[in-house]
Amino acid sequence: MSSFKSIIKHLKTLNTGFIVAASFLVLLGIIILVTPLTLLGAGEGATSAVSGQSAGFAFLAAGLSISVSVIGAGIALSRIGAAAMAALAEKPEIMGSAIVFAGLAEGLSIWGLIVAVLILGKI
Repeated sequence: MSSFKSIIKHLKTLNTGFIVAASFLVLLGIIILVTPLTLLGAGEGATSAVSGQSAGFAFLAAGLSISVSVIGAGIALSRIGAAAMAALAEKPEIMGSAIVFAGLAEGLSIWGLIVAVLILGKI
C-alpha cells in the first residue's frame, strides 16, 4: 500500500510540472503573438512594401514553421528519450551518445525558429 501512495505522490508532482510547463508555453505563445502586432502598429506612419495580406501570410508561415518543427522535435525526443533510458539501464557508459541524439532532435526546433526569424525579417 505504501508503494501505491508513493506512486500517487510521484504522479502529483509530475502533474504539477506539466502544468507549469504548459503555463510557460501559453505565456510564451501570447508574447510571440503580441510582439509582431505591436511592431506593425509602431510603423503606422511609414510606408510598407508588404501589403497587409502578405504580411498575414508571413506571420502564418512563421508560426507554422515554429509549431511544426517543435511538434516534430517533441515526437523525436519522446522516442529518443524512451530508448535512451532503456539503453542507459543496461549500459550506463553510453550516456554521451544519448545526449548527442537528444541534441540532434532539439536541433530540429532550432531550425524552425531560424526559419521563422528569417521570414519575419523579410516583412
